Amino acid sequence: MTGKIEAKNALKQIFAMEGYWRYLAPFAIYLFIGSIVSLALPGLEEYHIYISYTLRTVVVGVLLWKLRHRFTELADKQLLFDPTALVTGVLVFLVWIGLEGRYPLFTSSEMHFNPTDFEGTVTVFLIFTRFIGSVLVAPVIEELVMRSFLIRYIISPRWEDVPIGKYTFESFAVITLIFGFSHYRWLPGVITAAALNLLLYRKKNIVPCITAHAMANLLLFVYVVATGSWFYY
Repeated sequence: MTGKIEAKNALKQIFAMEGYWRYLAPFAIYLFIGSIVSLALPGLEEYHIYISYTLRTVVVGVLLWKLRHRFTELADKQLLFDPTALVTGVLVFLVWIGLEGRYPLFTSSEMHFNPTDFEGTVTVFLIFTRFIGSVLVAPVIEELVMRSFLIRYIISPRWEDVPIGKYTFESFAVITLIFGFSHYRWLPGVITAAALNLLLYRKKNIVPCITAHAMANLLLFVYVVATGSWFYY
């Protein structure tokens, strides 16, 4: 009976997105929607990357907007245009393009998000979707999960009692490796994670990390569109 009650309470928390589920539920959708699309639409493999990215952007974006008041760490908007964060974003962008082709890749990717494979309105829509997803959605969900929730949970299961920006070597190392190797281009990913961690420790606030992440993604987006370097996506 106790087990059933606990399971029922856990399900209520998940669907209500209470506690750490406000981070994990949207992030799970963010991570696994591609797999769901692949299973749901067999035979349309060449379109999976576009469908899944569009759905991920819309669904996670809407969830973040609906849950925005629960993320109290986002309340301080004064650091939204923090100069250190903006400079960090520029440096991260330079790392991504500067290291291209200069380190080994452990996997290969045959599919790329290339809107120019289509024509007209579809191309414009996909470019716009990529902008929204990479500049507005990804930085928010990834920073909330990695540098607001998970980095504190590694320090203590009572993560809400851990101040944002508290340093421990273990949490720094784990987040750096998780974030870094979750990216196909792992070396820039590791360097980016370390830089954003250091920014978090300096500012004691998650907002500058989102700003730096968004700035780097914005510059990469502009670079990709301007040069046609869609292999980054």
